[in-house]
Amino acid sequence: MPQIFKLYAFLIAYEESGIQNYRSTNALLNEHPELAELEIRIKEVKCHKSNSDEMKDIDFKVLDNEIYFTKRKNNLFSFLSHLRNSIAHGNVAEHQGKVLITDLADPKRHPVDFTARGCVDFQVIEDFTKTIKLIEL
Repeated sequence: MPQIFKLYAFLIAYEESGIQNYRSTNALLNEHPELAELEIRIKEVKCHKSNSDEMKDIDFKVLDNEIYFTKRKNNLFSFLSHLRNSIAHGNVAEHQGKVLITDLADPKRHPVDFTARGCVDFQVIEDFTKTIKLIEL
C-alpha cells in the first residue's frame, strides 16, 4: 500500500502548513484562488453528521464517497485531518480502489468511540492532494 504512505507524508506536510486553520473553504479560496478546483472535489465527498453508535453499524465497504462525522465540522479540513489520523493509527485500508477510513477518539478516554468513518475513492483523494499541492506546503 505505498500510495497510502505517500498520502500520509502529504497529509503531515498539509497539517504543518496551517492550511486547516482557515475558518472555511471560502476563506482559503479567497486567499488562494488557484485552488478553485477544491470546490468541485469537496462536492464529490458526501459528508454526514452522525453519532458514534450509528457509525458502528455502518457497512462502509458499500459507501460511495461518503464520510460520517460526529461533530458539526464536516468539511475538507476536517476530512483530511480524520484521514491523517486514520492512517497514523492504522485504521485505514484499501478496498476495490477505495480508502476505508475509521477515526477513533482517544481510546484511553473513550473506548471505541468513532469520530469519523467512511469510504472514499482513492482517485478523489489523489485529486485533493494534487490540487492542494498548487500552493506551497
